[in-house]
Amino acid sequence: MKQDSNHILNSNKDRKVSFEELHIRHLNLLMDFRSEKLNNWFLKMAIINTFEDLKIFLNNLKKNKHKCIIAIEEKKIVGYLNIFPLNFKGSCLRISKPNLTTIKSSITEKDLILGLIKKSISITDIKTTSWVINSDIENNYLISSARELGFQPLQKVKLWSKNNINKSIKNKNKNYYFIDEFQAITKLNLLNVLNFIRSNQSPLIRTILDLDQKDISNRNDSNSGAIIHNNAVLCTILKDINFQDNKIYTLTIGKSWDARLSPILKNILNKFFEKSPYSIIKTYEENTELNTYLENSGFRDNYQEIILVRNTIVRNESKQTNKINQSLESIFEKLNPQGNAYPSPFPLKSK
Repeated sequence: MKQDSNHILNSNKDRKVSFEELHIRHLNLLMDFRSEKLNNWFLKMAIINTFEDLKIFLNNLKKNKHKCIIAIEEKKIVGYLNIFPLNFKGSCLRISKPNLTTIKSSITEKDLILGLIKKSISITDIKTTSWVINSDIENNYLISSARELGFQPLQKVKLWSKNNINKSIKNKNKNYYFIDEFQAITKLNLLNVLNFIRSNQSPLIRTILDLDQKDISNRNDSNSGAIIHNNAVLCTILKDINFQDNKIYTLTIGKSWDARLSPILKNILNKFFEKSPYSIIKTYEENTELNTYLENSGFRDNYQEIILVRNTIVRNESKQTNKINQSLESIFEKLNPQGNAYPSPFPLKSK
């Protein structure tokens, strides 16, 4: 919001007089006036001035679709969650895990969760096409509530950590650059990284997330990077904004295991955890070769989550065919009877 530029004069008795635009923050000063007519006029002008500044602030603020949904009972908050975009376009929104407060509610835990999610998906605009929920695979209330509201299971993820890194491994890290290097993501390789990630997503996930270069930049930090050999990306580590915990990173490799990763990936990950020991690495359950490699390399599978998605295109097709229990991929294929409308993308042109 526009800052109020105040002018101050010092009087002869060390008292200061300031000159400011009238704002709502000055309402307590209006009590000094006994004239109701004058007070009403002051109040009107305070509201006008404040909202004029607020309008300028909102016009300069990008609509980021961050929202908080609360459940209220007897004037007390009994549950809440938040919504935020997973891509720059704002077409895919993430619904966080519902949180229930310690205040006892008259309705069941499942009804609270159901109500919070139902309210979340009702707040939308023309750009929103998908909603995503992550759930622990054993959270039956959350999974069943999401399924009841049209969410379908998309994929499972594994979350890995490594708390203990022995000194012998640290010493070996000095020699891990023999296949080019684990490079920081910059403007020079950003496009290659984007194309690599998109080409290794399923057609459905690629459509739901609809990532562009800005999304890669938003997932890039000092711990992120890519293994690049002869200008070809073999692997990426990017901050995962799907989680509110900023210490979770997605490890992406090609659709099939690249043998060139075998002698170097372990050392690179050890170096990663040495730099950021409390971070978590996320992989997808279907990447069996990668998960086996991590397990054999001494990394620990902490827990698993399931990703559920509600997509407007899939939902409409599901209604038309009357097949409620179809998987997302099978529904998506039926939408494209002449073949895959989303093949592995051609390299994008830099802007």
